[in-house]
Amino acid sequence: KLNGGRHVIGILRGFDPFMNMVIDESIEECKDGTKNNIGMV
Repeated sequence: KLNGGRHVIGILRGFDPFMNMVIDESIEECKDGTKNNIGMV
């Protein structure tokens, strides 16, 4: 779960002490139930 109530599913590739994350093959799940492929975040 990210800021703004967003949900993202993907492969966690890395993170740092500030909780910055790199997520590969990401899919965002919207509140209306749709899913958007957003790639690397």
